[in-house]
Amino acid sequence: MRKENEDIRRTAQRRRALVALTSREVGVDVIWVSSPVSIRYLTGCTEGAAGLLMGRDWACILTGKMFEHVIPAQAPGVEVVVTQSGVLSEAANVLRKRKHRKAIGFEGGVVSWAGYGSLHAAMGRRKLVDIGNTVTRIRSVKDAGEIRLIRKCVRIAEAAFREVVALGARQLIAMTERELASELEYRMRQLGADRQGFPDNGIIVASGPNSASCHHVPTNRKPRKGEPLLFDWGAELDGYRSDITRTVFLGKPEDALRDVYEVVERANAVGRRAVRPGVACGTVARQSWDVVRDAGWGDEIRHGLGHGVGLEIHELPRFGNGSAGGGNQSVRLRRNMVITIEPGLYLQGLGGVRIEDDVVVTAKGRSVLTTLPRGYESAIVRSE
Repeated sequence: MRKENEDIRRTAQRRRALVALTSREVGVDVIWVSSPVSIRYLTGCTEGAAGLLMGRDWACILTGKMFEHVIPAQAPGVEVVVTQSGVLSEAANVLRKRKHRKAIGFEGGVVSWAGYGSLHAAMGRRKLVDIGNTVTRIRSVKDAGEIRLIRKCVRIAEAAFREVVALGARQLIAMTERELASELEYRMRQLGADRQGFPDNGIIVASGPNSASCHHVPTNRKPRKGEPLLFDWGAELDGYRSDITRTVFLGKPEDALRDVYEVVERANAVGRRAVRPGVACGTVARQSWDVVRDAGWGDEIRHGLGHGVGLEIHELPRFGNGSAGGGNQSVRLRRNMVITIEPGLYLQGLGGVRIEDDVVVTAKGRSVLTTLPRGYESAIVRSE
């Protein structure tokens, strides 16, 4: 346990030092962090932090009485202050004790307008400087430990999916979308996941016409023979996540669905091959989506090609749809970013297909973490 705490402390210190260095470039040497995910990234604290103040060589978590003895174990080496007069008032007290009267940086993409007003009032004459997405941008490049965790999440998610599909078409047809989502989550937990990885609406299972909805919420509908059955799922372990989509057919589908599937499969392959350090996100998105456009379905593109994944299911970088001005066209991929490539086509009255893979940007190209097959024949689930 002592070695583990020392590893957490060193990792957190290294991350805070990088954020501090970046912030000093805009004239800020103290930062107020309010995002729980960023606080976890910068300290190791997983719960109970109301805010984080950090300087060049110090960090202070503000919390309530409930977490007074929990946070020191989670965030070794970080000062913990139990709030008595409100979080922001206590933060101002910490700065007064440290005789800090200069500018304070804050995450503009996280703080609401009302939150900004409260922060401004608490900090008095100290200038507030928006450091934008500094923390989330730094989080987009993973270290070796983060990549190992994401890789484990991929393995767990894939193993659970294989178990579910192995039940065969006859049994899958007998289950509702909700039951299939629950079955998939149960098996991921049995295989070691802390939970399923989607914090908002949970695992997506979409059958038949429901698969034409990009972010369908599972219902009591049961899939039918020959229909597409779309699974979008991931596992969570120690805060990190995987994000995978596969579309299967419960028996042979109509030819039109095979055509859709094969276009999406080609788009996915082109997108994966385009990933390498230095390439712009817009370039990867354009090359992948051009496969769909060339097939005559350009008007049916409904979302970006992919996104970063890590402590959050959607992180930087974010890919657009490859059109001029869309998404993060000019952002360039960097080594150790973990991203998704997920082209999809969703046709009302026919159904939808999405194929999503998790990919690590390497020194010279990419390493695809997902190993589930993508070919059309492998997507047909037969009765056992």
